[in-house]
Parts: sequence; C-alpha cells; structure tokens
Amino acid sequence: MRLIDLVVNCLKETFHNDDKTVNAENIRSGELALNPIYSNELNNVLLSINKAISRLITAHKIPLKRATVEPKISEEEPNEKNGRIYDISSIKDIRTIKSIFYVDQNQEIVWLSWLNFSSNDIVYIKCERDFNKPFNIIYERKIKNFTEEDILTNDDDLEEVYGLSDELCNYINYFAKSELFEDRDPDRCKRYLNYFEAFISEVNNGETFPHQDQVRPKYRIRR
Repeated sequence: MRLIDLVVNCLKETFHNDDKTVNAENIRSGELALNPIYSNELNNVLLSINKAISRLITAHKIPLKRATVEPKISEEEPNEKNGRIYDISSIKDIRTIKSIFYVDQNQEIVWLSWLNFSSNDIVYIKCERDFNKPFNIIYERKIKNFTEEDILTNDDDLEEVYGLSDELCNYINYFAKSELFEDRDPDRCKRYLNYFEAFISEVNNGETFPHQDQVRPKYRIRR
C-alpha cells in the first residue's frame, strides 16, 4: 500500500461510501481539494495518520528491522581495552537498538554486549580486540512525518520501506477516521478509536531476536 492509497481509505467513509470521486487521481490533481465537502478532511487527514504512526512506534507495534554492518572502527571516540566503538552511521533510520549479534563459523548466533551512545552513529560493543566480523543490528526504525508533498509524489510501498503492513494501515485508518468523525459522529469516533487502542493493547508481534539470557564462562577450571 502507498501513502496515497492510505489517505484514500481514510477519506472514503467520511461522507458517502459510493462516492467515486475520492481516489488517488483526484487527490493528486487537486480536484478533490476544490470540493468543500472534502477540503477540511484533506487538511487534517495527514496529521491524524502521522499521530497514529507515532502511537504505533511508541507502543512497539512496528516490526523490527535488521541491518548487517561491516566492522568499521569509529575515529570519533577512543576504543576501550574490553571492547571497541564502531561506526554505524550507514544505518539512517535507527530509533532504538534492540540486539547486536553475529553468526559464527558453526552457524550459531552469538549475542554481543553493546552500549548505544547519544548519537546513533556509533555503538560500543564489548568484544575481543581483534573482532572484525560483520555483525547484525536489530532495531526499531524511525519513520518520518509524512508531508503533503509525500501524498503527491511518494509511491514507496509502506510495508517495504517503513514496515507498515496492510494490517497496520487498517488500524491507522481507524485512528484517522476516529478523528475525522469526532464532531460529526461521536459514537463512530469512539468505536473506531476503541478498535485502534484494542490493537495497541492486545496484539503481540511475536518477534524474537537474539539477546543475552545466560552467562557462559570464558574459562573453566579443570579438575
């Protein structure tokens, strides 16, 4: 689904379900904005969509993303004796790192202790000094605030680029409609908002990612 398709779905029910003028072509051409029935909704729908996405992000409902990073030691910060600081500035959309790991020669996942600094451009990894393997970062992604220009020109697939599946878009749809119906139909507004909040509180993505769950000694005492 594209952003323009999401906007259309949010607007379609606000007046007449059988109104064929509410489509991507008429929005992008500016024709729908000339219709006084829809002009106010067009002005407000994007704000509601962005608010819904922010709510999904803070509720951790956006699927996690994985990126593989080639080891590049940061020149900005000193490296400690028990680990190194790596440059991860190649990843532009990190909001919160959840896990860092690599796959060893036996194809086993090895979790790495890490510390993120104030900037998402560098990360401290507790590791051997000669650690130079590509490592994987699992993280929550940042999603931009969409603008009117995006409605007109952005044809990115929302799931492919931002992790917003059709299912998530349906719930974004509920939130946006709840705000659009707030003055006109308070009962419907409340019902749609309840649908959205029920998803937030009940649905579990069920995602798993490598993390430290036990301590393994590096050395053993032989008897």
